[in-house]
Amino acid sequence: MMVEILPVGGLGEVGKNMTALGFDGKYILVDMGIRLDSIMAFEDANIGTMGREELININGIPDDAILRGRKVRAIVLTHGHLDHIGAVGKLAHAYDAPIYGTPFTIELTKRLLREERRFKIKNEFRTVTPGDTVKVDGIEIEFIRATHSILHTTLPLVGNGGTSVLCASDFRLDEEPLLGYKTDRVRLKQLANEGLLAAMVGAVRVDNPGPTPSEAHVKKQLEEVMKEASSGGGLILATTFSSHIVRLKSIVDLSFEMGRTPVLVGRSLRNYCTAALDLGLVDFPPELYIHGRPNAVRNLLRDMQRSKEDFVLICTGHQGEPNSVLSRIADGQFPLKVSNRDEVIFSASVIPNPINESNRELLETKLRAQGAHIHRDVHASGHAGKVDTAEFIELVRPEHLIPCHGTSDKLRIMLELGKELGYSSGHLHHLRNGISLRLGG
Repeated sequence: MMVEILPVGGLGEVGKNMTALGFDGKYILVDMGIRLDSIMAFEDANIGTMGREELININGIPDDAILRGRKVRAIVLTHGHLDHIGAVGKLAHAYDAPIYGTPFTIELTKRLLREERRFKIKNEFRTVTPGDTVKVDGIEIEFIRATHSILHTTLPLVGNGGTSVLCASDFRLDEEPLLGYKTDRVRLKQLANEGLLAAMVGAVRVDNPGPTPSEAHVKKQLEEVMKEASSGGGLILATTFSSHIVRLKSIVDLSFEMGRTPVLVGRSLRNYCTAALDLGLVDFPPELYIHGRPNAVRNLLRDMQRSKEDFVLICTGHQGEPNSVLSRIADGQFPLKVSNRDEVIFSASVIPNPINESNRELLETKLRAQGAHIHRDVHASGHAGKVDTAEFIELVRPEHLIPCHGTSDKLRIMLELGKELGYSSGHLHHLRNGISLRLGG
């Protein structure tokens, strides 16, 4: 069987992930993401009100024109990060195909679509459990369990059993994830014995020597830093990715153990956490407050100003986003004022692009100027480093290795790693968006 692998976005860049896999003229689309830094560059950008062409022109979403007229049988979403689901509202309506994803991924996608103002998405949503296999017009799609920085991540295996492609853009090998699934090493090892034609493997952190530390290790780091921060008697402010439910639970649990009241503040934090709670994916204490509405946030912060030593404020702002709660506190837009007894914990790395780096540096400068003590990088990535990427490749041992989800320099590092693992140049493929690779007979 002839297999066509057509990356539409996500190669030579971080974000905008989308790939078409063709089997005898029938296609499965994997992910429809946005490129956050491109959209952030436009200060007044409102994705919900923007059109497809407008977003393509600013390099915010994939240009899927190359897929017009092709027989698309299904849209598969790997997980709920915006760089994988953020363009569903702009692109999915063009295809008469159902959308498959895990419960958390589908729920987050549906919530995102409530903000869509330009297009009506009539595609049927079909929810799958991690580990499930479905068949669509003769093509099998298996949703292999994986650990990442968001719950319910899967690695889709697409094919007909004898000729299959693995899509592994986002994963890590974590034996202590604290919550959710471990990456299914047993199933991955079976793929090597079954004869895997090709694997697309994410390169986001392949330049890190690795391996990526476990989430249990991060919780121990947080415990040490939070105890140190608490000793000063001021407010503890902590920020991380709103989608990182496991990390948020660690901060919440540690806050209660220290005798402080944790409070979650921010619209995106409220969105992700309530989705996880509604699906029973996390067990937050009933006394935890989660605030997203502006008036409630303002009143809460006014009360917090009076007894800072009693609270841990968990808020948005880990990338220094100008409209985040932490940035607005630093800019004096809230009744809560930062002082020299307060401690700020960034439990997130800076996503490597000039806008994020500049925003984050500016935010840290403002906080320091107001006297805050800052703890940086109390964090571990949701992506495999070089060591665990090599281990992953050795587990599945595909005939063809295709780096994906990364800037050009990261893709080249992955190719070099492939050579170290014994792959010949004919079985290593540096693809580009919009250019097909055809494999098999």
